Amino acid sequence: MRCVAPLLPWGKMRERKVIHMRKATTLVVVLLGAVAGLATPELTIYTGGFGLVRETRSVFLSQEGDLMLEGLPLTTLLDSLVFEGLTMTRMVPTRLGLPTVEDLVGTTVTVFAHGERFQGRLVAAGAVLVLATREGLVFLPAYDRIVAPPPKDPVLGESLVLKVRYRDATPGQAVVGLRYLAEGLDWSVNYAATLGGGKLFLHGLATLENRTGIDFLGARVSLVAGDVYRPTPRPAARAVFALAIAADVEAVPAFEYHRYAFHEPVDLVQGVTLAPLVNAELAYVRAYQFAGGPVEVRVRFTNTVAPLPGGEVRVYDMDGRLFVGAATIRHTPVGEKVDLAIGAAFDLIGERILEARQRLTEDLYRDTYRITLRSAKSDPVEVEVVETLSGAWTITHADLPYERLDAHRILFRVAVPAAGTAEVRYTVEWRF
Repeated sequence: MRCVAPLLPWGKMRERKVIHMRKATTLVVVLLGAVAGLATPELTIYTGGFGLVRETRSVFLSQEGDLMLEGLPLTTLLDSLVFEGLTMTRMVPTRLGLPTVEDLVGTTVTVFAHGERFQGRLVAAGAVLVLATREGLVFLPAYDRIVAPPPKDPVLGESLVLKVRYRDATPGQAVVGLRYLAEGLDWSVNYAATLGGGKLFLHGLATLENRTGIDFLGARVSLVAGDVYRPTPRPAARAVFALAIAADVEAVPAFEYHRYAFHEPVDLVQGVTLAPLVNAELAYVRAYQFAGGPVEVRVRFTNTVAPLPGGEVRVYDMDGRLFVGAATIRHTPVGEKVDLAIGAAFDLIGERILEARQRLTEDLYRDTYRITLRSAKSDPVEVEVVETLSGAWTITHADLPYERLDAHRILFRVAVPAAGTAEVRYTVEWRF
């Protein structure tokens, strides 16, 4: 004997439309039992554009039968779906999130009917299909199938419905847990670094994106930073809904990554959700660096707060009243130094001139360079001059001491007077 029982999703049921299933699979699942503590959805979101969803649902089970699994995200990876509850023998989508025939009116389709193939723009649908083809209008009172391009974007507000066949269950009311991967979940972080009173005030804002087609209300959300390989390419849905929220976040190690867990439930609606991620006060220094292009202004600090996920840092001065530039940081552990090149210094000009070149032997050269730094600033500054050298090289003369940064770079620290000029010359012998 078989029965069909509705499997109720958490919260209120959304409108029920669905998209195509990536592939039908036969899955064996494990019994959960009643776990009331997992009633709210739990989401772990990765920067690769996907997330892991865990939830529970209340269901009435027979010994065997079919469950209607409703309210899943459009972007669920069906081969990742795991039940903690019963042995599943078959999983079939009962409705696909493809347009109806009426929805295809105005698009180019291919219709197979009576052993023939017709292609054209669908003019009308109903009891009779009307196709506008090159030969003229074609009326088809019956047809075998229609082939149409898939929709570019999933429609927000839709959900996936699956018909799941199970066996060997304990009859009665039960709470069943399930977990699955879903595309369309993503997050990123932007920082605002405000300079004032000799301090750098760093504020990080996490952007949470939900393009799955359903809302996760009251969800417990964790964010994972690190280069986790994503399961599949991300979907193309781009609709946006913004909601700013406050949150208390804790960064904890997670395998070889870091997880950022929100202590309070989050209403992760479709679109974009903003959540404070970092609030810290750090010491910083401003530096100037010349490497042959413009003299860059840099803001440097040491991360003494928490593991910082990679993202863009937008820097503000004058206690936040002036935007002064932006740079990107990589995933930064505690104790690491951060060096932000945020723009070109307006009042500092650098020039690099090759004054002389001699060919000493067939593969040995001697070059003399002059670096000139001009300042229109009212205060003296120090400019770091970074020189990149080719081949096997030896500095034979230099006006100032230098530091060897690596096999091909050296660093001069040049004091530039207020409204003045400073120069440094050096001679290098090098060979290929």
